[in-house]
Amino acid sequence: MSTTYYYVCPTDSLFVRGNLAFGDSGEHGTGLMPPPPSLFAGAFRSALLGHDAVQHAAFLGSGQCSDANLAQCMGTPVAPGDFQITWLSLAGEPSAGATPEPISPLPADLLMIDKVFAKLQPRPVQTGVKSAGHLPLRATLNSAKQEKPKGGIYLSSNGLTLHLQGQSLEPVCGIESHHLFQRDPRLGIGLNTDAHTAEEGQIYTTEGFAFSPKDAKTSAKFVSTGFLVGIQGVADMLPAQGQLRLGGDGRSAHYRRVTLPPPVAKLPVNAGRFRLLMQTPCLFAQGWLPEGVVEQNGSYRLQGDGFSARLACAALGRRDIVSGWNLYQWHPKPAQAAVPAGSVYWFDEFAGDAGKLARWVENGLWPHNPDLLQQTRRAEGYNRALLGAWN
Repeated sequence: MSTTYYYVCPTDSLFVRGNLAFGDSGEHGTGLMPPPPSLFAGAFRSALLGHDAVQHAAFLGSGQCSDANLAQCMGTPVAPGDFQITWLSLAGEPSAGATPEPISPLPADLLMIDKVFAKLQPRPVQTGVKSAGHLPLRATLNSAKQEKPKGGIYLSSNGLTLHLQGQSLEPVCGIESHHLFQRDPRLGIGLNTDAHTAEEGQIYTTEGFAFSPKDAKTSAKFVSTGFLVGIQGVADMLPAQGQLRLGGDGRSAHYRRVTLPPPVAKLPVNAGRFRLLMQTPCLFAQGWLPEGVVEQNGSYRLQGDGFSARLACAALGRRDIVSGWNLYQWHPKPAQAAVPAGSVYWFDEFAGDAGKLARWVENGLWPHNPDLLQQTRRAEGYNRALLGAWN
């Protein structure tokens, strides 16, 4: 099934709530950037229903659209149809009307130190060194000096392609976050809904994000910034451009259809080794272990349909918590721990069909028979990964 890509540009500050506790007086509501893919799944599904009042009423009333094509796309509130988020990244528009450039978070095996990219390489644990974990190799940085890596760096489209191919990167492949968005904190006060007056002491702040920054330091990089979203199953059901309700308070965003897909390098397995780079947060039944990986005789092995490999090393960021709100059934979704986007797994001792491996990765890292919650999360765009070379 083909994927349709949309460039989504917020027209106002975007508020994406994180999962830290928030609600008492004086607290700060932290934002989340990049947002989870479920944010865009909900926005585009709402847009599909909002274009036809009859179909919207049918979905609210019976849980299914009366139009056959829309019903196949949307499914039901508990059983998703063909609709599925297959790509999510930040994006920048180099010039007015140009195809936007996909921009990805920095992978966990890549650091910028002293304005130069450095890679983590899988290495055996040295004798006498104590290390947590049971994998045979550890992601190790060899550096001539000790220096803290620079934060707030994203990877350009060309940089992601080179990194997936296992090649070295020039500093120009890095994009600092201030070229894409700026933090926009807002002060708020609690209101008494009965008296329509301010509640005493209920002052708080929330963190928003302003896109398309235009100050002198950033205006030369992009004329606008936003997100690139890939969706399966929508075909031509949406207009080529339109408006979305996005994030907290239903802030507006403009979307338009674009034709150039993001840079996904489909590489053959080289010398029986490959990497998996998590492109969106991943919800694995075994916590940090990807679906299909099982422990055998003291090692972890990936067992797929027509292929197998050994998990040799992993570089993971701090885990995310994925939750959300079910608007149809009006209750919170289960909170689940997720492997963050940008995490990297190294595999070796590959055996089998490399084409089947590539198709498994392309379809998302899900079990063969996902349950209803996993089907919903798959439609929302979780567990998307990219296949890369391990040179």
